[in-house]
Amino acid sequence: MRKLLALATLVAATPALADTCMVPPTDKQTVSGRFGKFRSGGSGNFGSANQKPHMHDGLDFSTSGASQPLYATTDGKITFIGYRRSAGNAILIERSNGDVVAYYHMSGFATGLKQGMEVEAGQQIGLSGNTPSDAMVKHLHYTYGAAQKDAARAAAFPSNAVRGAFNPGQLPHVFNQQTGIGWKTDPAPFFCATFPIQDGNPQLYPILGDDTKEQHAILFGSVPPGGVAPNVKFEPAQVAAANADAALAASEGKSPAEWLSDTDGYGTLPTTPIGGYQTMSTQEMLLTEAGRRFSDAEWNTNVTKVSSQALLVDYNRAVGVGNYLAEAIYRKKERVEALLATYTSQKTERLRRQTQSAHERAQRGAVSRSIQ
Repeated sequence: MRKLLALATLVAATPALADTCMVPPTDKQTVSGRFGKFRSGGSGNFGSANQKPHMHDGLDFSTSGASQPLYATTDGKITFIGYRRSAGNAILIERSNGDVVAYYHMSGFATGLKQGMEVEAGQQIGLSGNTPSDAMVKHLHYTYGAAQKDAARAAAFPSNAVRGAFNPGQLPHVFNQQTGIGWKTDPAPFFCATFPIQDGNPQLYPILGDDTKEQHAILFGSVPPGGVAPNVKFEPAQVAAANADAALAASEGKSPAEWLSDTDGYGTLPTTPIGGYQTMSTQEMLLTEAGRRFSDAEWNTNVTKVSSQALLVDYNRAVGVGNYLAEAIYRKKERVEALLATYTSQKTERLRRQTQSAHERAQRGAVSRSIQ
């Protein structure tokens, strides 16, 4: 009962716990640029210093086109302060959990700040600006980088999404990792407050909401720390079960791996949807397994933390996949052998005809000699 009550409480809460949520970075507290919006390049980039097509990987906070005070949203350590290419003047602050918050386009820094210094939430760290491009309106571009890829919540949507059918659940998930920042993700759930969005594109409001947490809820739903956002990779039942475990773990201040044990029936690591391999070609299946087991750093890390039951389940799945692939390879060998047999038969057809013709001539000759 205690766990069920904790689950009900956490499911209703925002993904960021109340004692770790962040304060606003500006006094105005209005977002002028949505996270996740795809910018097509040129004029479609709305003055961005990055003129290439790209997904907007942060929240733009309006400062009324002027240089206004910027505040640390969280306690943390400054890991970078200075000029950062298309980001202009920038500050990066690392939180205690390894996540990083980044401030771009600043016009100046607060006196005395330097790399390695500790800052506190609410402390002024500088002024908004438009570095490195005067074509931009002065504002703050705020990026949040998760230390773990599993925590990233990022989906790109086109600016013309309103022109046709729009299903947020089918949007492509974009996971960008950047040196010094981590996996770029939606900052919305990490703030205590939600911020109104005034981006000059009101036709998106009925579809994606008109504030930051409403957009996050529409695109990703309520995802507890360590949980899984609904996506096309996993069955809904898998997502729901994983998030229930994550919520219960968070209620006791633990990660899912720490909280769950063999007695809890902890299942295996995330896999393809149930029955998914039956619809895949052998190549697709091989690429899926190779990507999950060999190129996904998170899988290699998480597999060292799960229970013995989870390891056995994953091992059995690997054996099953191996058997499936062996069977598929056997069937392909059968097909190749059949093709080789057909090829050999065609190549020997001429010899068979010549042999048959010689046999017929020999028979005719023998008959003629008998008559004579």
